[in-house]
Amino acid sequence: MPLQGAPAAFAAAFIEIELDLETGKYVVIEYVGVADCGTVIHPSGLETQIKSGGIQGLSVCGLERIVYDPQNGLPANVGFYQAKPATYLESPLRLKVGGVNQPDPSSPLGTKGIGEPLLGCAGSALLCAISDALGGHVFNRTPVVADMIINQVAGRPQSHGPLQTNCQ
Repeated sequence: MPLQGAPAAFAAAFIEIELDLETGKYVVIEYVGVADCGTVIHPSGLETQIKSGGIQGLSVCGLERIVYDPQNGLPANVGFYQAKPATYLESPLRLKVGGVNQPDPSSPLGTKGIGEPLLGCAGSALLCAISDALGGHVFNRTPVVADMIINQVAGRPQSHGPLQTNCQ
């Protein structure tokens, strides 16, 4: 049976962080993103896609706390100041990227999509780095923010109620 549809794009991300156990704050020291992108048509565009997809993934898993109204299920956040996306200040200190320049036979130009795969990879890499820094603790939701880390270090349970923060 012949393959149909868009070719799968594979990606990997690696992250190094520094975690302050007293404050629960972390800094992403280095981000490395690599993508199987097929034929590279525009190298600087590829580099930008890998970097920006990674930063978006870090934002989703580390910063953007979206709160939903429990009565009607609508987002309670009304602006970016409440679910803040990453800015230049939250970007990793070192960004390294790479692409596998191998033509895909199922695409007329040998290309693959590259924007979205790095978003999930970077977020997962951030969660794994935080888990590793905490001795293997696994958080069951995102974003992982400072109060969740402080509660884990102090041995307190995480709060799970709607419109509730982790400050017990």
